[in-house]
Amino acid sequence: MTTPPAAATRAPVFVSQVVTRRRDVTYDARAEQAAVPVTVCFRDGTRAESLLVLDPDAMASLLTQLERATDQRKKTRSA
Repeated sequence: MTTPPAAATRAPVFVSQVVTRRRDVTYDARAEQAAVPVTVCFRDGTRAESLLVLDPDAMASLLTQLERATDQRKKTRSA
């Protein structure tokens, strides 16, 4: 029996932000999940494309929060 080689150790790379990509959100009716294309930006300058997967409760929560943020933006612009 052979043992696999030890994984190389390296310092963790921290995420600086996650931004949405300008792509359509997809919905999988069978899984009842939405997938939002995102780019994960790391502090070392690298990036990775990924998906933010939302179940129905997360979709409803995010919708409420985005509506609130949109209202705040409108109020700020009209002030």
